Amino acid sequence: MCRCAENHIVNEAKPAENTWTSPFYYGYNGAGNRPAAAAAAGDAAPHGYDYKASGKGDAGSGARDELPFLWYHEAPRASDHRHAATTTFFHEEAVRVGDHLPFYFPAAAPAALGLLPRHVADSIPFATAALPQVLALLGVSPSSAEAAAMAKTLRTCELPPLAGEPMFCATSLEALVESAKEALGANDVRAVTSTLPRAGAPLQLYTVRAVRPVDGASFVVCHDEVYPYTVYRCHGTGPARAYMKMEGERGGAVTVATVCHTDTSRWNPDHISFKLLGTKPGGAPVCHLMPYGHIIWAKNVKVSPGK
Repeated sequence: MCRCAENHIVNEAKPAENTWTSPFYYGYNGAGNRPAAAAAAGDAAPHGYDYKASGKGDAGSGARDELPFLWYHEAPRASDHRHAATTTFFHEEAVRVGDHLPFYFPAAAPAALGLLPRHVADSIPFATAALPQVLALLGVSPSSAEAAAMAKTLRTCELPPLAGEPMFCATSLEALVESAKEALGANDVRAVTSTLPRAGAPLQLYTVRAVRPVDGASFVVCHDEVYPYTVYRCHGTGPARAYMKMEGERGGAVTVATVCHTDTSRWNPDHISFKLLGTKPGGAPVCHLMPYGHIIWAKNVKVSPGK
């Protein structure tokens, strides 16, 4: 089960360098306690997403941080733990009006070629077997970090879904909308996104000003992947809830789409969120933010009144 919401968060004037004296670390459990696994990752570990391509290293390091979205299937690699500190996980009870949470939002890293028209996207093979042909077509060196990141995106798109949950990759807007409708079994769907500055925002405390659940029991969430043109990888959340709005200490309100997965019973026991939050599969809901450009799709959605 998954809950989703739009949250309104407001900044309060507290310097970023002092946020580490706050109990609200990433891995925050809603009671001011920081699990040992979170503490072991180091204090320089705020809530936040680092989903920009690094441009160097192995195939894993060339991709946006996919930890909240991919590890339903995979056990963690050693390299993934380096990225855990820039991934947000928190318990649902941490999302309360008046609470203060430290977040930073990195600058958006859009695909170089943007969103292609459907007829163009459909003319380009999208499969691991066709990667050499695609690299030649797009002028990407086979030995480059970009090629490694592309290979990883294709492998990710070819992973089998969790039982009973849809998963697909879309290379055009039309394919994205059509597939979301099919996955939700409805023609009446709505896209919910975070409203964040493209240039990002520095680390600062945010005050939760409103929590507005998005009606629905299950959703489809889509994450943009590293590729020369825009590719969305989407999957069903299972039972879930969606939430929240915030405003930051240096000014500027942001609307943050937040997904709380209420049924984690089929997740990999080594999912990093369990280690950071001190929980286990089938335990308390695991929540995370949706970065800039990522989408929550829901059917017949209405925004509930703020709490």
